[in-house]
Amino acid sequence: MKTLYAILLTFILAVAGCSGDKVNLSSLKPAATRTVGKLTIVLLNKSGELMQGQNEFVVQFKDEQDQPADVGDVQIGSSMSMPSMAPMSGDSELTPTGQTGVYKVTSNFAMSGAWHFTLSWNGPYGQGHTTFNSNVR
Repeated sequence: MKTLYAILLTFILAVAGCSGDKVNLSSLKPAATRTVGKLTIVLLNKSGELMQGQNEFVVQFKDEQDQPADVGDVQIGSSMSMPSMAPMSGDSELTPTGQTGVYKVTSNFAMSGAWHFTLSWNGPYGQGHTTFNSNVR
């Protein structure tokens, strides 16, 4: 009987741990959208805009039927062109949420202005990449 309780407790803790990073997409607004082949990639956050300083947003991948798409390993980078200077990089960290095709991103944008985002993926939909240009306010 103790073994059954131990297995049940382990299962409950595993399920609770897996659901901790879930994102309520219905509460978010699109900040930018791109279509690449059969995929639509959307950047979403609470306001629909990225702001100077610390930001949290979501990257969502959808297939041609508007269903979540598993694209495998995803990387993100961000930079801002500076006249007569090297581009400024934004610190961005991308984390899978446990939801198919949904990733959380935390970024810190030191300045407002035109930022350039590069997303790349490698998985069931093959290798791909796209860029977003977004005005950080």
